[in-house]
Amino acid sequence: MKNTDLNLIPIFVAIYEECSLSKSANRLNITQPAVSKALKRLRDIYNDPLFLRDNSAMVPTPRAIDIYPALAAALTNYTSTIAIDGGFDSASAERVYSFAVISGLGHTFLPLVFSHLRKEAPHLHFEVHPIFSKDTELDLRLQRYDFVIDADHFSPSFIKSHHLFDEELVAVMNAEHPRIHDEMTLEQFLAEEHITVSGWQARSSIMRSAHISELDSRNVVYRTSTVTECLPLVSQTDLLAICAKSIVKQQGLLYKVKSFALPLDKNTLSIKLYWHPSRDTDAGHVWLRNYLVNEASQFGKSQFGLEKNAD
Repeated sequence: MKNTDLNLIPIFVAIYEECSLSKSANRLNITQPAVSKALKRLRDIYNDPLFLRDNSAMVPTPRAIDIYPALAAALTNYTSTIAIDGGFDSASAERVYSFAVISGLGHTFLPLVFSHLRKEAPHLHFEVHPIFSKDTELDLRLQRYDFVIDADHFSPSFIKSHHLFDEELVAVMNAEHPRIHDEMTLEQFLAEEHITVSGWQARSSIMRSAHISELDSRNVVYRTSTVTECLPLVSQTDLLAICAKSIVKQQGLLYKVKSFALPLDKNTLSIKLYWHPSRDTDAGHVWLRNYLVNEASQFGKSQFGLEKNAD
């Protein structure tokens, strides 16, 4: 490849990640004909179509899938040498960041972050949404959200991520539950009827998605899309629910409930921050990302005494 052909690398990566010539052009701030011309040159170089049109999407060929990791790494290595923290003044910057967040953290973690953020960056705004889609890669690639905060239960192919903290889970029930009193065994837990929190896009439990296999044996009689609906439900019934300990601490006094440690080998959810690699050199995005990671470290320590881990 000639030196002048090195300019084709970001175009290839953009087409691969955006699955669209027009979106790639917008991302790179060039014209769509320029992207088409570059793609033609790439096809000549690799003697392969690289991308085939399927309806409105550009789908990579096996050859494109094979070379993407190396070209994406080359682009990342180059952009990482460019200063990214000199162009963002948090005290004066005005920007809106959009989030898709797993149920519960919109009541605990993000409000705490935002209250602290107001002191350092008073003109930064948040838009917080539930996780409507199960396709995190697509949501981030289409820039529907700047960040996704979710449980670590999938492995996106090229989406960037950072571990934020471990969310401790507890079993919650009516404070005067007729069968469970001062302690709870696994047999008692599984013998009861349950409420479960399911994703907006599927009936499967968020906890089941987190590979807590014992939960497959539950008798689920009520499904809800938000964890905050669990507490009023269990306070009025004999049903059991699994909730984040932080939610129970925050809202448990509002309802007549009690909680027990889960009688399971795994009783935590690993919470991760996800973003698209195209944002790696966006100074404002990098600044807030680092801020979120730092806040998560403090949140994890204060709530559960757990240390932060990075990927």
